[in-house]
Amino acid sequence: MRALQRQTGVALVAVLMIIAIVVVIAVNMTGRLQLQLQRQHNLQQQHQAYWYALGAEQFTRVLLSRTLAGQETVHLGQDWALQGATFPVDNGTIAGDIIDLRSCFNLNALQNVLPQSGGPVEQTAAQKAFLRLLELSAIELSMPAEYLGARLGDWLDEDSLLSSAGSAEEDDYASLRFAYYSGNTLMASVSELRAILDITPADYQALLSYVCVVPDDNRLLLNVNTLDADSAILLAALIPELTEQAAAEIIADRPEQGFATVDELFASPQLTEIAVADEVKTLLTVKSDMFQLTATTAYMESGFVLTSTLKINENNQVRVLARRFGGQG
Repeated sequence: MRALQRQTGVALVAVLMIIAIVVVIAVNMTGRLQLQLQRQHNLQQQHQAYWYALGAEQFTRVLLSRTLAGQETVHLGQDWALQGATFPVDNGTIAGDIIDLRSCFNLNALQNVLPQSGGPVEQTAAQKAFLRLLELSAIELSMPAEYLGARLGDWLDEDSLLSSAGSAEEDDYASLRFAYYSGNTLMASVSELRAILDITPADYQALLSYVCVVPDDNRLLLNVNTLDADSAILLAALIPELTEQAAAEIIADRPEQGFATVDELFASPQLTEIAVADEVKTLLTVKSDMFQLTATTAYMESGFVLTSTLKINENNQVRVLARRFGGQG
């Protein structure tokens, strides 16, 4: 009898152990299942926020096409320039801001251009304007302004030759602890500025207020109708004889519908006695063909940020040149 009772006790213990193991496995499976369900739920929310952002992009394309159709000028009084617009949607919101990429300094315009007769690289009007911009804005860089201008020019040009003192080329980047090569082509995003030799996060943040990148375009075109009080300094940087205060006055006195022509700009009292060089005049315009949308969407507990670069062609069709997902690059 005692042996039988002992066997019964052992069997009971074994059964209890099996039950405990099964319970642990069940709890573990339930936890994993809940985690997978939550992950799938989050993924669905993120996808919906993504599609909302693409919807904002499509809406912007239609808005630009309709607003600028048949217009001779592009100015801040048009519907596309409305800032801070937010639209409620099912279980979320869509917000978006559109900026004119012709109202900031296109870094691709700093590309070195060799003179046709050969010889050393000469500074272009855009490169001179960039150095003056750094001087007027009083940005405290971690390097001399001339060095930054030279390094940007070498990053953008196609050769591997140093253009001037303080510049940097492939060998300089390849000798770094975490080596990489210079671009030797036009920038695709303003975030590439962070790759320039010795650029610090503080330098990058300070420059972001004034610079941008127009993909596949090395021209500097400044639309005087889309400059605001903060970017008026770009006009002063382009015209050396124009003070920053005078440039701000021109923008403040600008007609509500903008200047009809560039000649109307030069008729401003602040410019009547200034002889503007022809090469500078070609850099000023009253139209724009490049825009950037920053769409911020929310769906339930998920959010999404889409930055799209948009180009308007001659047929007034708007196409997407580039997209960036996430926040500031």
